[in-house]
Amino acid sequence: MNRDKLEEVGQEEVYMEKTKFEIIGVKPIPRKYRYMNSSKIFIFWAMASASATTPLIGYLLDSLGLIDILIAFTISLLIGLIPAGLFSEMGRQFPVPALVVSRKTYGYLTSNALSFLYTIVNVGWFGLNDTTGGLIVASLTHTNPIPWYIFFGIIQILLVLYGARLLDYFYRYTAIILIISYSILTYFLFAYYKINISEILYPTSNVNWGLTISLVLSFSILSWTYKISTATRFAKPYEESKRASYFIAAPLGIMVPVYLMGVLGLISQDITGNWNLPAVTFPVSSTVLSVIVVFASVGASLAILHTNAMNLYPAVADILTALQPALRNLEKISQPISTVILGVGGVVAAIMGILQNATNFLLFVGDIIFPYTFIVLIDWYLRMRHQMISGKLKITDFYTISKSIKDNFNVYAVIATIIGTVLNVITILNLTTLYNYFPQNLFGSLISALIYYLFIKLKLVK
Repeated sequence: MNRDKLEEVGQEEVYMEKTKFEIIGVKPIPRKYRYMNSSKIFIFWAMASASATTPLIGYLLDSLGLIDILIAFTISLLIGLIPAGLFSEMGRQFPVPALVVSRKTYGYLTSNALSFLYTIVNVGWFGLNDTTGGLIVASLTHTNPIPWYIFFGIIQILLVLYGARLLDYFYRYTAIILIISYSILTYFLFAYYKINISEILYPTSNVNWGLTISLVLSFSILSWTYKISTATRFAKPYEESKRASYFIAAPLGIMVPVYLMGVLGLISQDITGNWNLPAVTFPVSSTVLSVIVVFASVGASLAILHTNAMNLYPAVADILTALQPALRNLEKISQPISTVILGVGGVVAAIMGILQNATNFLLFVGDIIFPYTFIVLIDWYLRMRHQMISGKLKITDFYTISKSIKDNFNVYAVIATIIGTVLNVITILNLTTLYNYFPQNLFGSLISALIYYLFIKLKLVK
């Protein structure tokens, strides 16, 4: 892939001159703005994954016990490591969001329609995290959480307005606050509450491993996977460094907080009845200790800003991908305006009570995103990347609307996706036993990828 051509399609002006708001949209990132190394990628995704909502997975899997929840996390990491790593490298090989890449998989307009759908998913995630942050501060101040949903929403919108570079700085320099805050709260948890190890270690009911791993994958690594290239497009180009650290940085960054904070959520739920540790009431005996707890809880709430900014940021990329044909004369304002509108939508989702429907939301995420994730990977690494290297496929092809039906609607990708999604949603009785041990939404998604692979091998996709 020719770097000069990337620069030509991209633009030197990534930030507004006066406000420094990011305005690159979904164009390729110019070389001089590609500054992330593997350690920065790890920190970026660790802080994006480390949210005050992350311990929620411990609550959702409370019946498993500590040993089985660690097994579930490890299996999920092993499943998600390769697709997440491949998406990370895709962003370095071709520095654009995945939904731009998939214009040549699904067809231009079909991929743009998917962008609308995934925008809604990211707004839902924003609302889920915004709820948790608001509840923390509301519990500390004994006030209505809705004003706090709005307050957190405003801060997160401002962060995303300034784009990936500010988010990177914010994650790195507030990471220490997050670590210290949760360390203090963990100390108080063990100091003021009695832990019955036998109750925590073992499951309290039979474990449905298929459903359990589906929840973990949808909550963490595979839910994030297609978004990874949106961030790693700011990383150093693939041809400049092919070290394995770039491959594993994002998936490990996503899963390390899930291990630590998921276990913490499980323990907190079991011994206090509340998985949300910063919102737990500690029976401290002095004013000084009370102040320490309050400051630690407020510091922990910063984790909401980390994750939610990384929900809003790709949501903006998704909506800009969908609307790009209509925004050619509005490129300098479309990204900031979209950020504000989608941020407000996330706050509305929080106010409407999305947290009460967390399990159904997470399974919905897996049902519709996993097939897309695997199909795009298959297409990029087996077909598109080689076509770009040979010059058969040009960078401008991803940004040019074709009048041809086949270039706007790839029937083979759509068929594979529909089959995978149907298999994810509808339980086939003969496969019930399999689904007890193998995630249904992963099974359907792998079938969809296999079908698309066969279409490529049969040369039906060209």
